[in-house]
Amino acid sequence: MATSRRPTTSSRAPGSCPASSCTAARGFAVKLDFIAGLLLKATEAAGTKDYRGVQANVGEVIAWRNLFWGLSDAMVRDPKPWIGDYVLPNMDPGNAYQIIATMAYTRVKYLIEQTVASGLIYLNSHARDFKNPEIRPYLDRYLRGSNGYKAEERVKLLKLLWDCLASEFGGRHELYEINYGGSTEEIRRYCLFGAQASGNADKFKGFCRGVHGRVRPRWLEGARSQRSRRAQLSRHAGSQISHSCVYR
Repeated sequence: MATSRRPTTSSRAPGSCPASSCTAARGFAVKLDFIAGLLLKATEAAGTKDYRGVQANVGEVIAWRNLFWGLSDAMVRDPKPWIGDYVLPNMDPGNAYQIIATMAYTRVKYLIEQTVASGLIYLNSHARDFKNPEIRPYLDRYLRGSNGYKAEERVKLLKLLWDCLASEFGGRHELYEINYGGSTEEIRRYCLFGAQASGNADKFKGFCRGVHGRVRPRWLEGARSQRSRRAQLSRHAGSQISHSCVYR
């Protein structure tokens, strides 16, 4: 009879954590490529792409996309030595990805909901509606978009964006991205432990020590000047009091 045993060693292969973080960061960046493209097309269909506020929100979504591609590239282009001639992806940007991704996806989702707004709701209920000869003329008239988007094309686009963000599938993906790296506290502690293990934490402290011994803070000089001024005033006041007593 087969029996189950608790493994005596970790089931995770050595080096798998940096590799999996690199793969996950690249996958997340590709996902943002797709979502950014949908957002750009949605603002075209809504006729709002030239509005200042819309452009600001779309720009922020693209900035998040650029950030994760930058982190992914940094992991690969600046690898760290491992065993023999092998190298591993750099986990400094890898740790940054694990933490920032938990905040980025929710922020991107909010920006799209704020930007596309009721466009995600102003849709017909089912694709079969387009085959209904009685209501099809109304759909073609009232659900069409700007910039040449016909009703059916606009509805397909916004239904796809809704599925990515607001459907059961989209909600699961948001929860997945928030918790992918593990406990939100632990991934932040891993970033600290990684800095301590790599020597970065000591470098940070050394940088401060090197500056601390040579620079005198302005507030300290200000405090000393104030104390000196108070002492002078106190001595002056004392001499005035003494002179007044002698005169009397």
